[in-house]
Amino acid sequence: MSTEDIDDYDRKILEIIQVDAELPASTIAEVVNLSASAVQRRIKRLKDLGVIVATVAVVDGKKVGRPLVFLAAVEVERERKDLLNQLKKWLLGESYVQQAFYTTGASDLTVIITAKDVEEYDHITQMMVEMNPNIKRINTSVCLQIYKRGSIIPTD
Repeated sequence: MSTEDIDDYDRKILEIIQVDAELPASTIAEVVNLSASAVQRRIKRLKDLGVIVATVAVVDGKKVGRPLVFLAAVEVERERKDLLNQLKKWLLGESYVQQAFYTTGASDLTVIITAKDVEEYDHITQMMVEMNPNIKRINTSVCLQIYKRGSIIPTD
């Protein structure tokens, strides 16, 4: 799929549903000047093309007993594909791992982890190292405040 497969109507629809995915097609249709059925078809097509990869609720961690957010800068011993894939698989299976990025720079991965307290975070990182012996070091930053949390991607 290329960016040519997405037209201005699709881009406007994407802008709208990234802010509120629960809006009815009729409301979106009024904004983009299409019929509700055309909006529904376009959203389905965008899902089929893999442009829309998920429709999720963003939960406030504080209100569900997971108020802490940690940024873990993970360094590995060797960047062997099989060992990185093992770590990637482990990260994908852990619900407290919010996001994980393979990066350049001082660390090899940056992992965003949520926890109810520091003890739980310590337990999580101990498990991470035990399950992935290729991990050399984890440097942690504790988020004191979250100024912005989102997943909106500009479509222009």
